[in-house]
Amino acid sequence: MTIRPIIPVILSGGSGSRLWPLSRHARPKQLLPLLGDNTMVQDTVLRLRGPRFLDPIFICNAAHGKIIAQQMKDIAQAVSAIIIEPMGRNTASCGVVASLQALQQQKDALVLLLPADHHIADEAAFEKAIIQAAIAADDGHIVTFGIEPTRAETGYGYIERGEALNSSAYKVKSFREKPNGKTAKTYVETGQFYWNAGIFLFSPHVMMAEMKRHAPDVLTHSQAAFDDLQKDGVFYNLDKICFGECPSISIDYAVMEKTQHAATVPADIGWSDIGSYDALHKARQNADRMSLTGDIILQDCENLFVQSDGPLVCAVGVKNLAITVSDGKVLVTELEASQNVKNITDRLKQDGRVDDL
Repeated sequence: MTIRPIIPVILSGGSGSRLWPLSRHARPKQLLPLLGDNTMVQDTVLRLRGPRFLDPIFICNAAHGKIIAQQMKDIAQAVSAIIIEPMGRNTASCGVVASLQALQQQKDALVLLLPADHHIADEAAFEKAIIQAAIAADDGHIVTFGIEPTRAETGYGYIERGEALNSSAYKVKSFREKPNGKTAKTYVETGQFYWNAGIFLFSPHVMMAEMKRHAPDVLTHSQAAFDDLQKDGVFYNLDKICFGECPSISIDYAVMEKTQHAATVPADIGWSDIGSYDALHKARQNADRMSLTGDIILQDCENLFVQSDGPLVCAVGVKNLAITVSDGKVLVTELEASQNVKNITDRLKQDGRVDDL
């Protein structure tokens, strides 16, 4: 079977607040080299090179557009468009804008909509999953990738699979919110549930039709913002007034939980959203369960993530901690509690400490 061309549309609007102070508003986690020499957005693009992929589209805010353009030049990657959102409106609007841009570029292409800041260890398995998803997308389904769970994780939403569509894809029976520990354990034990990674593959024609059916306000205002955008080279600036009227809602709530065309392809790809210091530590740690960067002295310590951009960090007799020193800011957290670092950034916002964010 011939696979239709695929346009990667990379969403780079996140602030990575759970990785503060490494990740800051001016340079969030997707623009940082957290897992090697390349930044996360560069790694995202590099794993989507090949004959079946067209040049990527980016959707981001104005502060990061030029940085992304430079990072793409640094890896010799051509870019179809960098679409600038005047303000964040969640991912449903991105689904519309991605579809409109794809239809202008190549009408028969599929859209692969994915975050800029996820880690995928098994790139060959990811490409195989994309090919499997493309078959279902070609049949008119909006496909979400269901990550094979490796533990009873409470930090992710879940996808429940329904009846089989073919040998690789299933109808989506339901989407579930982030569960408590007991419920997550039940999900994993059934073998019918997957982590929701927020990665989608679809025909833009199908997405536009389902937006019209289930989220007409999102479609109307996003399309108006796209129709009135201002071009400046590779940068496409969406109209601020029209886009500001668009509801802020995720593609999951706007379409996926309502459509009859939702499908999932199970994907065992070594995926992580690197959404906390615990996740970053797991991706980095050595055989001794340490991940250390900078000038560090440890004594009688176990299972630590320590990173310093300058000052010497010393630790004695501690375990299961993340210790981060970045740009004069210091964070210490238990690894298991590191999902709650966002509470710190929320507090800084409340206190008006914008320079610290």
